[in-house]
Amino acid sequence: GLGAAAVGALLGLAGQAVLLALLTRFLPLELPPPGGMPWLMGVLTALAVLVGFAGPTLLRLKRVSALKVLRRELDPMPAAGWLVVAFASLVFGALLWLYSGDPVLALGILLGGLVALVVLWGVGRLMLQLLLAVLARLPQGGKVRAWQLGGRQLARRRTASLGQLLAFSVTFAAMAIIALVRGDLLTTWQAQLPANTPNYFAINIQPQERDGVESLIDSAADATSGLYPMVRGRLTAIDGESPQQQVPEEHQTDGALRRDLNLTWRADLPEGNRITAGRWFDTGAASGDGAVPISVEEELAGRLGLSLGDEMTFTIGSDSITGRIASLRHLDWESFQPNFFIIFPPGALDGFGHSYITSFHLPGDGNELLGEMVQRYPGVSVLNVEALLEQVRGILVQVTQAIEFVLGFVLLAGISVLYAALTASRPARAHEGALLRVFGAGKRTLSRMQWSEFALLGFASGLLGAALAEMAALGIYGWLGLVPRMHWLMWGIMPILGAGVVGGIGFLLSRGTRRQAPMASLRLLGET
Repeated sequence: GLGAAAVGALLGLAGQAVLLALLTRFLPLELPPPGGMPWLMGVLTALAVLVGFAGPTLLRLKRVSALKVLRRELDPMPAAGWLVVAFASLVFGALLWLYSGDPVLALGILLGGLVALVVLWGVGRLMLQLLLAVLARLPQGGKVRAWQLGGRQLARRRTASLGQLLAFSVTFAAMAIIALVRGDLLTTWQAQLPANTPNYFAINIQPQERDGVESLIDSAADATSGLYPMVRGRLTAIDGESPQQQVPEEHQTDGALRRDLNLTWRADLPEGNRITAGRWFDTGAASGDGAVPISVEEELAGRLGLSLGDEMTFTIGSDSITGRIASLRHLDWESFQPNFFIIFPPGALDGFGHSYITSFHLPGDGNELLGEMVQRYPGVSVLNVEALLEQVRGILVQVTQAIEFVLGFVLLAGISVLYAALTASRPARAHEGALLRVFGAGKRTLSRMQWSEFALLGFASGLLGAALAEMAALGIYGWLGLVPRMHWLMWGIMPILGAGVVGGIGFLLSRGTRRQAPMASLRLLGET
């Protein structure tokens, strides 16, 4: 166990170097070298897994006589063995607590993982039974015979096969989810946007440039949001006290408290905004003494613990202004319209310096309009939304490559599980192969049977992995408000890919049992 932990630590260092190479341009600072705590955590995790899974078997060996070993009669696992498994689960839960720093989260992950394992075990068992039932109904003879023999091998080792099925299916599902997020999700989201969704933003428009810029955009754009005034102000007080004293503890580091907010004024409710509490302010609301009525975005109000009637003070330059919350708004962030957390009534911010922002949709590449705008208004900044999305897509590619690299270790772990199962069952496999060859089966038949066994395992793993990935994609689509769709190509590729990968690996790892002479295999189990 300690040796494996040391090797794992070295692999972890190598993996960290590869991840840094993939993500270095996205990291603002150079990461310090790993300290001793990750090494200790890795060793503790390895030992906990070792005790939990190897301990029960070692305890059982003390009660097994030599005669029972020869007869292959094993007693049920003693109660102490289950205690070891329970202890390992507690240790693993403690490690989760140490990793996350939250005991509730650690307990939730542990219990959720156990529930998911039980559910997947049941689903995998049912899928394996259905697959074997279909094979049994196929006509006898020919190449089908090899598949049926391979299916019977899976049925004989059902428990081990289920463990391998779960290991590979979860790995395949994770890889499929990464592929969907990287290539499909952003494309689907873009495809569901309206045809005239703004694809450009213009910011830093000065008051004296407003009419000219607006006229220029209207002459070429087929949709525009109009120009919004924008004032930068920092939230410095809530109900006359420091925001840190009023905001809930879990949101003390909210970005709205650490940076300037974009403030605006408007007489009517902007497009894509919906009042969820209170009422929109009346005309002339900015006149009079005291705090002016303001409208606040509902999610910001929820994070900061704000409600109707609360007062917010903003510092703008060397001056300040106080507003009383008159309404809460829901925003459509996917509209690509200028959106603001705080809206004042007209006239409230007249004494403060401001600029304008707008969004618009240009058909084609828009180079002619953009070139003219740069020449006439060099201080105006134009943001190309499509170019920004391409940068986001590039970042997704880099990040998912790093995640796929980590998942490669998970796939290696699945291969290790397969290798361990093959090693444990090697005497029995050699014995079965020897009997088949004694009764006339050739090496080709034996090879087909073994490849069929692992190909069926891989096919079932790919099928279950596709189902898990589809369910995860359904949840992600619903969370993002996208219309879900079936990924039929994934359903077609993953079972075939799983059959090829697992079938090929299993076939290579089991080649020793095919090379062994039948007489040697029979002697191994005392048959001759």
